[in-house]
Amino acid sequence: KLLINEVNPDNPGGGEDAEYIELFYTGQTRFDLQGYWLVLYNGKNSRAYRVLDLSGHHTDKLGYFLVGSSAMSPAPMIRLPPNTIQNGADAVALYYSNTTLYTVSMAVTAEGLVDAVVYTSRMPEKADQLIKVLVPGQSILYENDSHSTEDESLSRCHSLSTKLQSSFQVTTVTPLGENFCSSSSVPVPPVVHISELCLAGGTTPYHFVELEGKPGTSLGGLSLVFFSGKEGKVHASVPLRGTVGATGLFVFALDRAHGHDGTNLIFKDISAASEGSSAIAVYSTSVVPGGTKATSENLVDALVYTCEPSAAGGHLDFLGASYAVPCKDDRPVSLSRCTSSNASAELQFGISDPTPGLQNSCPQDAFAVDLHLCLLTPNCSIWTLHHRRMLKSLGKVLVNSLEEKCSCGVSELYLQDLNLMCMGSLVKVWGQVWARQLAQQRSIETWRQGFLTSPHSFSVDGRVLETSPECITPKNALSMSHNGASFQGWEITLFVVGSLLLVFLLGGLAFYFTKRRPQNYTNIEMTDRREIAADF
Repeated sequence: KLLINEVNPDNPGGGEDAEYIELFYTGQTRFDLQGYWLVLYNGKNSRAYRVLDLSGHHTDKLGYFLVGSSAMSPAPMIRLPPNTIQNGADAVALYYSNTTLYTVSMAVTAEGLVDAVVYTSRMPEKADQLIKVLVPGQSILYENDSHSTEDESLSRCHSLSTKLQSSFQVTTVTPLGENFCSSSSVPVPPVVHISELCLAGGTTPYHFVELEGKPGTSLGGLSLVFFSGKEGKVHASVPLRGTVGATGLFVFALDRAHGHDGTNLIFKDISAASEGSSAIAVYSTSVVPGGTKATSENLVDALVYTCEPSAAGGHLDFLGASYAVPCKDDRPVSLSRCTSSNASAELQFGISDPTPGLQNSCPQDAFAVDLHLCLLTPNCSIWTLHHRRMLKSLGKVLVNSLEEKCSCGVSELYLQDLNLMCMGSLVKVWGQVWARQLAQQRSIETWRQGFLTSPHSFSVDGRVLETSPECITPKNALSMSHNGASFQGWEITLFVVGSLLLVFLLGGLAFYFTKRRPQNYTNIEMTDRREIAADF
């Protein structure tokens, strides 16, 4: 994933000509920044004062990308005039979106937010609105807490978690290089992620949580914490132990059974709460006392889930996106970390079959079903003005419709590259629905055909839509596309052939009339006389 890695907004003296922001791709290789945006916010009015579209750029071969003053060394990939990056209280935010256009003077937003840092160079200053939107429940960072006369920066040292202020500390500057995190700093927790959470039984005899990390990583010093209920308080917490095996996966059973690695934890109930959200999280600290509220301090990773999509949000917002899970049946259900087709390379969770200790069962493009829909709406303006929000709402409606029809365990992650365009009273929607296996692909195809051939009304964000007979199925659309291309080809061919025939026709007519036209008799007579004289 792509992160904000270092921020240096203030330099000693009045030059302010060595300011920079450094991004880092954790894959530590060249990474395309298509679709990413860097937005600088003013803490006084909570509006953007500088917006940089990173599309067309890429990190270096080690994963670093530098935006900074034009005179600094090493040379930044994007050069800014000196004294561009404000000293604070301000913020730097990294976004990813192929649909939203971020602009100067826009109000601070969390739409498409990937990572953020809210900072100040002067302790009394605050930026409450930036904190509330970008890093809720956390504290502002002070860039010069050591009061050094040397140049310093805010460097990521404590974790690779996004939107986590405690990941940073003040260090010496290291543009386009590894951050200089002093040995006196808080120890860096092991890099582990929640890979899978099994919430229902079925063929799997136990609930479990699966962690992913580098083989040989010790889990000592970490705690697994479960939050539940509308207030988002700690329901249970236990210290972890063991070492990540050769597969890079470690499975903990949560209800007295033995996990894949022979370990178990005693969590009596991790099912999604009927009201509010639930979450399971990993912290780099000792056991968190029961009844305490969720916090981002010492957070390593978290997964938030809920029974109803409308229940997403609340006190656990800052831990991450909330994923809806089916809670009314006994099917074996897991939330598994999967990759998305989007260029952001951010990982998301999707509903899947339980796979303890094995590769996650994720939707694949090999089992993709093309989606082409036409929907009637009385007004296009709302779809144009609020494109991103309406697209997200439509995605949820389509997933709910699909799940109601096939009961095949799908979630929003299965919708790939979904987009829409509204013209007049017609909303055109296109994208793909991925499946985990062939049987699920067939179920999705059956739903798609039924959705197109059986016109019906449904609501998206409170607005009624109807399926339109103008809808083009992928097969017909493909056929029309080919026919259109063929028709254009025939047009060009006929034009060329017709032009050539016209040229030949005009040339033939000219030749014909030249031969048919009688010559001047005076010229003929004079020519004959010259020939007779020559013979004589």
